[in-house]
Amino acid sequence: MNKLAKIAATAASATALLALAGAPAEAAATAYNTRSVTLTADPVATMPDACVTRDVYLATGDYKWSQILGGARIPNRDIHIAAGWYTWKDCIITRNGFYNQQSWLSKPGSATATLADSNELHLSGTYTFGSELAPKF
Repeated sequence: MNKLAKIAATAASATALLALAGAPAEAAATAYNTRSVTLTADPVATMPDACVTRDVYLATGDYKWSQILGGARIPNRDIHIAAGWYTWKDCIITRNGFYNQQSWLSKPGSATATLADSNELHLSGTYTFGSELAPKF
């Protein structure tokens, strides 16, 4: 390999490394906490709630936190997160004749953040529910 080819190969390798190192979208991708559930048209409050819980490490930053129900992404709120491990829980809460959706984000030693849809959700069928945390840039 001649000297010019070696220089070109070295430059290409360095450029590839810089491209990989400068990929913040990968490091700060939207996080999801979801599951699917089948809901009945006539729920009774004594029926079990449907919940999904996960532990997640979040980086310090500002996020848009949105509930997911089917294709909808409401309600939502802006939230500032301090770096650390969080327990993230989302539930479809069964009421008499309707459902509510609620989300919690908790970190030991900090107050629990809540995102709640207080609307009476009259649903039947299979839905994906939960919430997402999208970094704000």
